[in-house]
Amino acid sequence: MRPNSEGPGSGSAGRRIRRRTRFTGLIAATVTAVLLAAGCSSASSSSGSSAPATSSGTEATSPAGSAPPGTDIGLTVATIRVGLIADVNNPLVPGLFQKSVNAVNAWAKDINASGGLAGRKVVVDFCDSKLDPNATSNCVIKACQNDFALVGTSANALQDLADIDGCKNAQGKAVGLPNLAAFAFPPASCDPDTYLTAGLSTYCATAKQHPQTYTVPVGDSRYFTSHYPGLHGIWLYDSDVPTFKLTQTPVFQAGSNLGIKKDGQGYYALSGSAPQSALTPFMQVIKSSGSTFVYDDVTTASMVLVRREAQLQGVNSVKVWECNSGCYDPSFYQQGGAAVNGTYALMLNLPYLSDYHANPTLSKLITQLGGLNNFNNNALNSYVQALLFEDAVQKAVANGGTLDRQALFTALNGEHSFNAKGIIGTTDVGNHTPSTCQVIVQLQNGVWQRVNPTKPGTFDCNSANVVKLQMDVS
Repeated sequence: MRPNSEGPGSGSAGRRIRRRTRFTGLIAATVTAVLLAAGCSSASSSSGSSAPATSSGTEATSPAGSAPPGTDIGLTVATIRVGLIADVNNPLVPGLFQKSVNAVNAWAKDINASGGLAGRKVVVDFCDSKLDPNATSNCVIKACQNDFALVGTSANALQDLADIDGCKNAQGKAVGLPNLAAFAFPPASCDPDTYLTAGLSTYCATAKQHPQTYTVPVGDSRYFTSHYPGLHGIWLYDSDVPTFKLTQTPVFQAGSNLGIKKDGQGYYALSGSAPQSALTPFMQVIKSSGSTFVYDDVTTASMVLVRREAQLQGVNSVKVWECNSGCYDPSFYQQGGAAVNGTYALMLNLPYLSDYHANPTLSKLITQLGGLNNFNNNALNSYVQALLFEDAVQKAVANGGTLDRQALFTALNGEHSFNAKGIIGTTDVGNHTPSTCQVIVQLQNGVWQRVNPTKPGTFDCNSANVVKLQMDVS
């Protein structure tokens, strides 16, 4: 998956579909390809001072100062409760989003140490969705009854939105439950009560139109075509998640429109659980065409197998091997070794392995979490959503405003230039508009390095990095 996908490995379609076959592949997508957003961080790094630490599961005493007026579920004069739904304990990927949970708890601890939010201590109510549709639904129901909002949602099986949209406030009115999600897939990504900084696209607004209009990132394709003229090759997308074909082939087509010509049929489906032996047909296309470009948007493990199989079959024509942002992790080189050197990836947030010292907020967070080994892009996405919640609450109570869920919705809809203190590019969250900001990284001798732009803490925010195109995906 890539920055414009609707999220990281999706889940099953709730109670209405078979679970087993879809889950296996899409979990792999989640673990390895988190953040398929279309955002980034602005061309300069902004500082901040929001950091985290551990868990905050008990109700605290009122912080210094008086809380602004407000009465709603999850809200008292002393506390503001937020729900965190994440897949952690499960048989497929044990501990999947534990680092995300730790990051949100760290944010809450830091907020509380600084006097609280809107005059209140933040309490994080974690609910384990377990990669299970029923557990996920139960978590949403529980949050609706107890929490002011959902923050950092990382639940692959969140597909049934009735309990979010129909959630009643303290007055019994179905205003909905604000869902600040680390990622979401259709239909969740199209839900008006869900707010994303990652995985943004205009798929939702034109879903019933034919042809449909897509807004997609092409900054990586612009970079590659300028540095490697005449590229041609293939794109691979994850067949385990049905919506990926719908949301990713327009991204591939936009890259092809910029000059990366298709070899064979161009776009090929591949399961995230496919063995290396299943890659032979793709290698035949690459070898017979002398392909110079290969983009694997499936999983990190898939990219490792593709590179190994290419090496085994003596493929030497490819100039650009591109993976989704899930490959941006030390484990990628640990899995693939020298075979995966040279791989590119497009990032829509700061590449934390090299940049965390360049951003005070990110540096403080990673330090409080105990170092880079306790952090990943999943954790970063959830933390960004916590910063979005913090910012929206502060705006909701500005000038003595009353704090309730409706006020929070209003504030979120007014978030048109959010950048998470420089961790992502300036993003119009309220209008669900993708950012034009990006960073391209490359694995060089086992270490991920920036290649565009090269200065830490910065992004390429050229308006040409995002384009619109019309097409029907069958």
